[in-house]
Amino acid sequence: MNSKIHLINLMLFVVFSSCYSQENAKKKSNFWDNVRYGGSLSLDFSNNATSIIVAPSAIYQFNEKISAGTGINFGYTRFSRNDVNQYNYGASLIGLYNPFRALQLSAELEHTFVNSSATIAEEKITNNFSFPALYLGAGYRIGNIAIGARYDVLYNENRNIYASAISPFARVYF
Repeated sequence: MNSKIHLINLMLFVVFSSCYSQENAKKKSNFWDNVRYGGSLSLDFSNNATSIIVAPSAIYQFNEKISAGTGINFGYTRFSRNDVNQYNYGASLIGLYNPFRALQLSAELEHTFVNSSATIAEEKITNNFSFPALYLGAGYRIGNIAIGARYDVLYNENRNIYASAISPFARVYF
């Protein structure tokens, strides 16, 4: 009985050693081979406002369907009422999921800082604030390019620089 246990243990050791050595024999990928650079451009136009946001980012491609990364954003918003100009900057975390080749789903957690100025009755007023955003989006993807729309589930009209919770985007990664 004792010799059977030793034989089974020896066979398991040989099998697991073989599996381990085959794993090491596989080509190991370099971390930087899976990093993609790019970002997005967001344009938001309405009757009362115009927003332009440029957001470069880098993502790590875990596999063909899932990637995640981080980015920074810079932007300018102008509201026609009271001659309001806003400059913003921030950082974000992004997750992308491609359930099939032509569809890209995204989730972005972003925190934005805003420097705002307005002219009211010939007096210049400044206001600096920040706000979080959680965007859920979907886009049509062709190769490295995705075009779609995203929705800010944390949108607060009184504490935001965007005209609405929905904004279109164009995203590219190389």
